[in-house]
Amino acid sequence: MTLDFSKFKKINEGKTKIIYENPADPKSVFMQFKDDITAGDGVKHDIIQGKALVDWQTNKDIFEYLNRCGLQTHYISSPAEKVSLVKKLDQKINLEVVSRRVATGSILHWGNAVEGTRYETPITQFHYKDDPLHDPLLDQKYIEFIIAKKNGWQYKKMVDLNVQVFLHLERAFAQFKVQLVDMKLEYGIIDGDVYLIDEISGGSFRLWPYAKDNPNLQQANVLTELDPQGRLDKDTYRMGEGLDKVISKFAIIANITKNFKDLKI
Repeated sequence: MTLDFSKFKKINEGKTKIIYENPADPKSVFMQFKDDITAGDGVKHDIIQGKALVDWQTNKDIFEYLNRCGLQTHYISSPAEKVSLVKKLDQKINLEVVSRRVATGSILHWGNAVEGTRYETPITQFHYKDDPLHDPLLDQKYIEFIIAKKNGWQYKKMVDLNVQVFLHLERAFAQFKVQLVDMKLEYGIIDGDVYLIDEISGGSFRLWPYAKDNPNLQQANVLTELDPQGRLDKDTYRMGEGLDKVISKFAIIANITKNFKDLKI
């Protein structure tokens, strides 16, 4: 099936997707994937032919898996290649919600963490979405105050849902000897409740393959048990690898997630 979006009203266009109205249903919208890739809060930008298709496939597989798991997401279906049909938002929550199992990336610089440190319970943090401010971290004590004293049920719901998504995807990727290291997701309000929205693809998480057949992933630091040099995520792009290598890593992710439909819940 193909969709001619020249006949549809464009609602919004971001770095990697375009949102179009759905004339047949005002309660849903079409989300079309683009070949663009960015890093450094949009400072670095390239076009990778075929990325939209790979990201769409990964996103389709993951959201269909999460829906099977009973989690509350905006995803409805994928009516055409590079296109998802999703529930229309009443309000987007302008936050990025990050859950981490293994310490790496920016937390090493601002959090005094040692790379490879394993968090027995995934830690979850909120970042305000603002590229010029580099998505600043919200103070954890303030978040706890909002939840406890300001009826911040939305924050509690986002934390709970983010951890559930993380644990489900961690178990799924583990079936293919890959560790979900960390993950960044977004949320919105639909019909008065919090829903997981946006996309989940190679730019949404860090994935490190196992370094050995039977890694000990319960120890305090798991860096020797994993293979960060074999990473299958957007860090490949952030670190300056060629675009052909970036798309090849994203394709590996898609080849893994296409098997999620066969996993038991």
